[in-house]
Amino acid sequence: MNRKILFLATGMVLATGSFAQKDKLREATKELEKGQTEKVKPNEAAAVTAYQKAKEAIDAATAHPDTKDNAKAWLTKASIYIGMQEFQSLNADQPYREGVAALKKAFELDKKLESDEQVPAMLANGAFYAFNDGVRTYNNSEYNEAFDRFKAGADLMGADKDKKFILWPAVDTIRAQTHMFMGYTAFYGEKYDQAIAILEPLKNSPYLGDESNIYLILSMAYDKVGKKEQQLAVLQEGKKKFPADKNLANAELNYYINSGKLEDMVVKLDEAITQEPNNPELYLNKGIIFAGMAFPGKGAAAPANSAELGKKAEDAYLKATSLEPGNATYSYQLGAFYFNQAADINGRMNQLGTSKADQAKYNEMLTQRNNLFEKALPALEKSKEGFAAKGSNLVGEETKFYYNCLTALKEIYVIMDQSEKVKAIKAAIEQLNR
Repeated sequence: MNRKILFLATGMVLATGSFAQKDKLREATKELEKGQTEKVKPNEAAAVTAYQKAKEAIDAATAHPDTKDNAKAWLTKASIYIGMQEFQSLNADQPYREGVAALKKAFELDKKLESDEQVPAMLANGAFYAFNDGVRTYNNSEYNEAFDRFKAGADLMGADKDKKFILWPAVDTIRAQTHMFMGYTAFYGEKYDQAIAILEPLKNSPYLGDESNIYLILSMAYDKVGKKEQQLAVLQEGKKKFPADKNLANAELNYYINSGKLEDMVVKLDEAITQEPNNPELYLNKGIIFAGMAFPGKGAAAPANSAELGKKAEDAYLKATSLEPGNATYSYQLGAFYFNQAADINGRMNQLGTSKADQAKYNEMLTQRNNLFEKALPALEKSKEGFAAKGSNLVGEETKFYYNCLTALKEIYVIMDQSEKVKAIKAAIEQLNR
């Protein structure tokens, strides 16, 4: 008799446990619906409380032997965890990730659930959260992690123009942007071939029409793998599509400089100037090219026509500053052109000996140096004023140019024994470095 009672009691415990877990599933569903309703009102505090209760209930349901293989339970868990991601007080651990895993588990248990009416919204939201997660880790330079986040989002969205997302047209744009960032993270993660394979098809994406960086990163990837022809081709393709993009223009300029094909670049610039004779950027680039040809830098001998090339560089810089006199960068480039020549002369002066011939040479070079400093000074001072006026709004390379401008001015003022101006420049440098 006692044994039967014990058996029946045990049986009743099991039955009670089973019903309890089904009650947990019902409780989770009820709290989920409440959380969704409160979120719409909006009543965030009540919504958060409901989602917390739903999470507790569904965790119990999916962990219990009687409901751990219940596909509906896992689908409910997916909805709860993906929904939690929207609340700042609940999303510190990126709950959408576990939600996506639960969704996949639900599909494994019952493939028919892939056609459930609530699934497209869950997939779309999971993909959006994965995109934001990827951007966050990308901005933190965690490139491998970011790639995995973007890849997870891409997998959720599937192929282009998936009919199940007809009510969520934003998916098509997010999908394209997700692949774009996958390409970027592959590049910065030094997986250059992978970056090329991902980015090449995106050049003509209708959803990425304003993304000139696709061409820039793609050209850099081709450079890394030594495919110079493809590098130039993609830069030219990008410049044709984005003619005003300075990054692409500078990248093409650097390509010609680094490849030694400066004459080719001059021809292209002259062709462009014929079409746009009042475009100061073209003259600036022409000045940079001629300056590089005239003064090739340390370890390289200056060409026989260095003076002629230097004059062409000067004329181009002056033309750029005349077309846009308020541009601090143009003024900086002109001032740096003179200053760098003066600094080179100054270095050679310091190497001279004490003989009469060397002293005569020193005096001659001193005059040349000072003349160049006098030319550099007004351009650099104008540049300083322009950059200083921007305050904290300096963009791109402007901060570097401003710092170099201040450094050059300090050296000139030291040589000219203008202590008050030296003091002011030092203060400006300290301010910039804060």
